[in-house]
Amino acid sequence: MTKKTVIHDTADVYWKRKSDGHVISAAEAQLASISQSISEEELKGGIGNKTLYLLRSDKSIDAKVKNAFFDMEFMAMTQGVAIEENKFNVFEREDVTVDTDKTVKLQKTPVGTVSLKNSKGAAVQAEIKDGVVAVPEDFAKEGDVLTAVYKVEVTGETVEINTNKFSEMYELEYHTIEYDPDTGVVYSDLYIQFDKVAPSGEFEMSLENGSAYTPELSFKVLAADSKGKIGRFARVPRTETNTPVTPPPSPDTGTQTKAVDIGD
Repeated sequence: MTKKTVIHDTADVYWKRKSDGHVISAAEAQLASISQSISEEELKGGIGNKTLYLLRSDKSIDAKVKNAFFDMEFMAMTQGVAIEENKFNVFEREDVTVDTDKTVKLQKTPVGTVSLKNSKGAAVQAEIKDGVVAVPEDFAKEGDVLTAVYKVEVTGETVEINTNKFSEMYELEYHTIEYDPDTGVVYSDLYIQFDKVAPSGEFEMSLENGSAYTPELSFKVLAADSKGKIGRFARVPRTETNTPVTPPPSPDTGTQTKAVDIGD
């Protein structure tokens, strides 16, 4: 008889892109779930139209992961692209003070024109020349503080959003731990594996002041071969063979040398 255990942790999550073997991991999941549904149809017959059999088909499994941290890899999964290092332009905003020569100096080098806005809400477009921006007459006087908005070139990680590209296929694995209800110690590692999943291209990103954005990703489990096998639940008991061995500290550290199982 198989052991009954208690599971009260979330899971570490791993994805492996099937096209190139690229691995993505999340050890900060708040939620790692699966949901199974099937189509059921009652077969009826005889006097009284009794239920004689239950026709079952179309087993479907969905997976969902909610993570505490934001990761650009999640965005790449939803878009069906890889993260790339690219140059691109972003807006820069700063407050500048009008000098005696009716110019303002910017902290960065703009790409294109600079938008200046005065305290009355009026705005003008100006060009940068010799490192300064000339302020038009009657727009502001010496000592006035203006708001300058302009674009600058930066380099960083990019995830392309392309209407012609969609999510690729991945392998998916959940790894959590089971506790012995009699002793309270870790009994085994539980793995939930799916050989082929497709990330949903649908996601929602809401940025709200005072609230952490916790990405949610959904996946559809697909058949990986003609035999109908799509995944597995696998339990690995915690034994000396299966538990990683931590080397003892050096003799001069004075640190406790007795091993303590903390379930990680």
